[in-house]
Amino acid sequence: MYVDLKSKFTGALIGSAVGDAIGAPVEGWSMEMVSSVYGEKTPWKMIYGRYTDDTEMMIGVAESLIEHKGFNGANMARRFIQNYDAKRGYGPGSKEALKRLREGEGWEAASENLFGGEGSYGNGAAMRIAPIGIVYYDNADTLREIAYKSSHITHSHELGKEGAALQAFSIALAVRGQQEGMVSALSEFVRNDVYKEKIRKIAILLDKEASKKEVIAELGNGEAAFNSVPPAIYSFLRFDKFEDSVVYAVSLGGDTDTIGAMTGAISGAYYGDGAIPTDWVERLEEGEKGKSYIKRLAEELYHLKEL
Repeated sequence: MYVDLKSKFTGALIGSAVGDAIGAPVEGWSMEMVSSVYGEKTPWKMIYGRYTDDTEMMIGVAESLIEHKGFNGANMARRFIQNYDAKRGYGPGSKEALKRLREGEGWEAASENLFGGEGSYGNGAAMRIAPIGIVYYDNADTLREIAYKSSHITHSHELGKEGAALQAFSIALAVRGQQEGMVSALSEFVRNDVYKEKIRKIAILLDKEASKKEVIAELGNGEAAFNSVPPAIYSFLRFDKFEDSVVYAVSLGGDTDTIGAMTGAISGAYYGDGAIPTDWVERLEEGEKGKSYIKRLAEELYHLKEL
């Protein structure tokens, strides 16, 4: 299957926004509650089309990379502050880190004092990482370095950073067209034992076509990065269609918008934007920083890669 690179870049960003908006109305719901709203029937309809903090922060990452032709921590932090809309549903860790940044703390220090000085290991850095995954798709070492640095702005715990790097590398492999062999590539890439164990479980669950309850029990569906990046990767790998992967990810319940966004980013990077259901994209919010703007950012990141 050949998909051109530009389509993959657009697919990753729009796929992330679409997954976010599909999952948003049922965020925090159990698997059973989600099925009572969406049912097992397909196709799923986009209910509202409004994105959350996941996409708003992803936009900030993309804007900063474009403006600086690469990573600049102070600028990325400033973008997060400028874009901040409390109604988008920011998590407590990100909220506190952004508050400290607004009050003048440096981007390298603001998140380090959270949670008793350990930093956050939530998924707030992984959920927004798609622009880094596509720009550095051909250089795993640089990708890891930039993923860690961008994560540090709000999530300085090792598990938060490693989750962001793992999600970014999954997107990078998807851009390269590596679906088969992804599990072993991720296993080689990842450094933390918590994630190594989760990747081992992904392989086992894929082999046995596990039930949703087993997937939730083994991989999670919560807000910690290690309980949301693995089910997103699994949801991508279990199916061969963008829509099926995102529907499955959201149907697990829990942190549905973020797991949906991350699954959408990997799937979009693999299949390209043409594989995303048209009615989902049509319902996705427009406006100053809506879908047209996100598509433009993807195009600019693609041109940045060509420089």
